Amino acid sequence: MQNIERVYMRTLRQIYDTEKQLVAATATIAGSVSDDRLARAAREIARQSQEQLKRIDRLFAVLYLEPRLEASWVTTALLREAWECCSGAHEGGTQGCAAALLALKRYEITLYEALLRWSEQCEIEEAIGDIRRSIAEELVQASILSDLAFVEERVAPALPLVEQAALS
Repeated sequence: MQNIERVYMRTLRQIYDTEKQLVAATATIAGSVSDDRLARAAREIARQSQEQLKRIDRLFAVLYLEPRLEASWVTTALLREAWECCSGAHEGGTQGCAAALLALKRYEITLYEALLRWSEQCEIEEAIGDIRRSIAEELVQASILSDLAFVEERVAPALPLVEQAALS
């Protein structure tokens, strides 16, 4: 049981760090992107992360612990990737930024799902509802980001084969 407690706390602290990083970074991303849909998604992620931080604070209180962070290097790397794409530091633009944020959402879902399973196993009933709500919100955000990341590029229509042959 001690190992589960240790891993549970580490995961809780990493998701806490992830949400804090998201609040700060997505506000900056929202102000720097030219795509309105991505800017709206980034602002919504920031708002959602603030709400999730409140839920995580409640979970720390249920466990009689002070909220503490444990550095989430995955989050840092993915946010850097998103920022570099949207700022033009390297190719990717809106799709690259959305893809990096989508990868981060999938990471968050994994962390929240682990917390949910461990909360169920350890019978931490007070946590289960909030964690399920966070997972549902993450899934909605992932869906929005997926639409932005994997939208087909608009390409000029191809010439019919007859016209291509005539031009050859």
